[in-house]
Amino acid sequence: MSALEGKEIERLTAAAKEVTDNRTGLVLSGRIKDGKLILDKASEDEVAQKFPKADRAFIAFNSPFDPQSQIVN
Repeated sequence: MSALEGKEIERLTAAAKEVTDNRTGLVLSGRIKDGKLILDKASEDEVAQKFPKADRAFIAFNSPFDPQSQIVN
């Protein structure tokens, strides 16, 4: 992982924490790379904590993945 990707992940993790602190439910963060969803470590840890027996299959509804409209500044 490059330093830029690391900083991007830190920013997204901070944004997810803000969302988590202000709502209920599970917030997953990560990226789409080469057509695959890759969850960040914090998201994987949260899923494991809240759903220890889950096999981590899910469907996301109303989740836009347009990178231009989803930029976090």
